[in-house]
Amino acid sequence: MEQETLIEVKEEGQTLVLMDGRELSVDPRDRTTAMLWLPTTLLEISHRDVDPIFNLRVKVSGTNEEIRASWR
Repeated sequence: MEQETLIEVKEEGQTLVLMDGRELSVDPRDRTTAMLWLPTTLLEISHRDVDPIFNLRVKVSGTNEEIRASWR
């Protein structure tokens, strides 16, 4: 698991931009959740083997709020 700070939610929740410049594509089922996340939110990113496309679990640190995503 790695921790990274969110700096922007783009394209109506389709893309998350992290402080280090990397981007995540958000699973369409989770876009409404991602749209509510604010810049400077600390995210916990971990690998999951359940889905071949959206193989990352992105969780707001310290909460149970999470989405599925993949590296862009």
